[in-house]
Amino acid sequence: MENKTDFEGMAKAIFICNMMGGESYALVNDVNEYYNMLESLLDDIKQGKGEYSNYLYFAFVSLASATLEYSLNFMLSAHCFLKYHFPKYENHLQTFLNISFAQKIEITSEIVSEGEFAIKQGNPTLQCLKELVNKRNNLMHNSNAVKVQKFDFPNTGARITDGGIFIPIDNLNTDGSLDITFSSKDNVITSLTSNWCVRIGMAILKYRDCIVTPYLTQSGLKENEMLESCKHPFTNMSYDGEI
Repeated sequence: MENKTDFEGMAKAIFICNMMGGESYALVNDVNEYYNMLESLLDDIKQGKGEYSNYLYFAFVSLASATLEYSLNFMLSAHCFLKYHFPKYENHLQTFLNISFAQKIEITSEIVSEGEFAIKQGNPTLQCLKELVNKRNNLMHNSNAVKVQKFDFPNTGARITDGGIFIPIDNLNTDGSLDITFSSKDNVITSLTSNWCVRIGMAILKYRDCIVTPYLTQSGLKENEMLESCKHPFTNMSYDGEI
């Protein structure tokens, strides 16, 4: 028997119970906890707290990514848990969990709806979520950010004399200094802004409202500004002759 307990309109846990007594199973849902924390952080950024505590922007990328990915993973887990039951569901689920974060955003709704609904391509919310994934990857997996940069050093007419470097005074400033032009490449962590965080945050809440909440409540998925029906003009046919 399957039983769902309501928590703010969303199942707090999904139970598969042996009504004759014995081993039963529960899949606990912490989606609301993630979103509540994300909305609190988003409120602080909207109030301008990030202007003097800019680490909030980095915290936002981390929490926003974790919230979105947890939502996706829980939807996939719930789908497999209800369809295949424990412990078989784990084998099916692992295949879905190995999908990349960006791909998971695109196809999770199609998987959990058994091919009935898919995200509309070109949807601006989808583009924002992919932008978050790219920013997260550049921040968290930033080995490529540490690299030697090339630049042109001016010809100063310098020469080495008696083990020392001498530069003609005409090539120096009046105070004896030397001007060098060097432009460092932008670091992803300094590119984060309040406006960017708010835009991405609103996209995640839109994904929640259009896909996560409908799937995890009794309302179910349906066509909306993010989802479209996957109706195909094909008919299943069999043929016993030669091809």
